[in-house]
Amino acid sequence: MYKNFSGMHKIASLLTLAFIFFAKLTFASTYIGEPNTYLQFLPQLQPGDTLLLTAGEYYDRLNLDDIAGEAGNPIVITGPEGTETAIFYGNACCNTISIERCAYLVIQNLTLDGQNIPYIDAVKAEGTSGNWAHHITVQNLLVINHGGAALTVGISTKCTAWDWIIRKNTFLSPGLGMYLGNSDGTAPFINGLIEYNLVINPLRYGIQIKHQNEGLRTIPGMTTEGKTTIRYNVISRAEGFDPAAPRPNLLVGNFPASGPGSNDYYEIYGNFLWQNPIEGLFQGTGNYAFYNNVLVNTNPGGWALFSFPHNGFAPRNVLIFNNTIISASEGIEIQNPDPAFTQLVSGNAVFAPTPLDIGTVTETDNVTAPFPEAGNYLVNPAPTLPGMDLTPLPGALQGDAIDFSEFVNLQDFDKDFDGNAKGWNLRGAYAKSGTPAWNLLLEMRPEVNGMTTDVSTLKNPNNEVLIYPNPASNYVVIKSSDLQSVTLIGMDGMYRLEKKGFDPEVIIDTSRLPPGLYQLILSGNDLHVVKKLVIYRVGSRE
Repeated sequence: MYKNFSGMHKIASLLTLAFIFFAKLTFASTYIGEPNTYLQFLPQLQPGDTLLLTAGEYYDRLNLDDIAGEAGNPIVITGPEGTETAIFYGNACCNTISIERCAYLVIQNLTLDGQNIPYIDAVKAEGTSGNWAHHITVQNLLVINHGGAALTVGISTKCTAWDWIIRKNTFLSPGLGMYLGNSDGTAPFINGLIEYNLVINPLRYGIQIKHQNEGLRTIPGMTTEGKTTIRYNVISRAEGFDPAAPRPNLLVGNFPASGPGSNDYYEIYGNFLWQNPIEGLFQGTGNYAFYNNVLVNTNPGGWALFSFPHNGFAPRNVLIFNNTIISASEGIEIQNPDPAFTQLVSGNAVFAPTPLDIGTVTETDNVTAPFPEAGNYLVNPAPTLPGMDLTPLPGALQGDAIDFSEFVNLQDFDKDFDGNAKGWNLRGAYAKSGTPAWNLLLEMRPEVNGMTTDVSTLKNPNNEVLIYPNPASNYVVIKSSDLQSVTLIGMDGMYRLEKKGFDPEVIIDTSRLPPGLYQLILSGNDLHVVKKLVIYRVGSRE
């Protein structure tokens, strides 16, 4: 009798689990939200649901409180794919997208226009008491007109945040691109992935992750250990910066000195950091590995990489290897690292007046020279875009095989800046001589595997197309040996421009076009390419 009851109970339990699983698969809902209706759907969202926002103008913010999906069943809030977009306009009252106590949430395919109102963030995980946010994905956002003040941020976390993915977002002239963590170290950003983002002309930081205090990883169920990966981002501070606030393009702070999280680290690779007239390109402390990056800063006061004690915390485990660096000041500088830990600088190609200033840090297999001699090693080190090519000349930057035993636990340690298999006898970020897989440009990097997504250097069997700059402010240049017609269409369909002919270069004046997302259609005998073009303005800002 007991056995029969137990068997029936097990069958009933299995049927109940099957019903729950089936219900999750069957009853997930998709809601269609329009500018005057979308708010009513927010309280209804359940795990697995999607809120699809139609193209249009949205003047009320996305206030996301207590919206939580589940592992494998996130809640998705998305704008349309393609050239049409859902535009959210900032309001002085509050941040445009506000996140409080949210989990397993995806926010994507939106344009956020701050209207240059000071001190409102595009996306913010709020820092009021008791808040947290985890397993949040923020992707494919276009953030414009968020430069009304230096402390206006594209994506900000002011509460404890873990397991975030921030990818393929474009920030045009913000106050700061990303500011993750609180300034006093009380809001740790844990185990994140930041990839394929484009930050152009921030007033201050392009990306900053703040230091973390001890004893904060106490929320039940949270991720308490991990790494944060920062890869394949493009950050430029070539213009539009705040001269009163020198800040690096990318800064990472330390993890807790002891206890949970003290062994966390950053893996930072495949990034392109371009120009900073009043500061440097990368600053880091704590535990980090910095590899296969390309750094260029030809401004007299601008350095490239600096690691030193910050907020009372010295550099600990630091690996800096296989980067290509051009600097008009210092290349790699490390001050007062913690001698109880390992610091290693290996296999870099550094061209600067002071290539290495690293004290007693272990240094092996680097190639160093003054910047004027970079042409003896690199294909085209002229600091202009497009055109700069920092791949090695044939036979240059070679030497004995580098000992990579310290790097084997790092993700993609054996791939170069372009994702090619690394040859350990070459110094610098590239494993191949000659034409790189991705031309250095101020645009979103393509996916490393396949090189097919969001790339302005589009290739076909018979020719090559170059679209530059993208994003564009005053003009855009389109080049191809097979270019016969160009059509530019506004995101709302209201603006259309067509040019026809056989000129291999077309220049389009974009200075009077409204900022936003456009579609470029390029045609020729063996050419048909459809490409997104972003137009923005570098306006006057406080």
